[in-house]
Amino acid sequence: MATPTADRDDELLIAFTTVVNRSRARLKPALEAMGITGPQADALWMLDPADGTPTMKDLAGRLHCDPSTATFLVDRLAGQGLVERVTSATDRRSKCVSLTGKGLKVRHELMRAMADHSVLASLSTTDQVAVGRLLRKALAKAED
Repeated sequence: MATPTADRDDELLIAFTTVVNRSRARLKPALEAMGITGPQADALWMLDPADGTPTMKDLAGRLHCDPSTATFLVDRLAGQGLVERVTSATDRRSKCVSLTGKGLKVRHELMRAMADHSVLASLSTTDQVAVGRLLRKALAKAED
């Protein structure tokens, strides 16, 4: 028999996963309009200009995928003019991935679409702030 704590944990994880999955499903038409796939959107998401230009290896790590998968995604994004490979400033043997001007615009459009199509968008501002605070708290505790 499940304990009350286990039931609560299960319920929370199911709700969290459902929020993510439904938000992804609602985002799909916007991604199609942008001409990108879900995995390409994930790669663009990970190319936050505030974090600098990651190496291909770093990008694969951020995406939790094999380096060959990251290469495939970058090839597709480069073909659309959204990213480019540049030589690393610290290790000339490494290639980094950088957003192009077009890539920056599409990433901004993606960020807006993600916010607009999230099931969390239907919550009040107060509730959104509370959910964000709790998620950041959980992440901080997980990093301890």
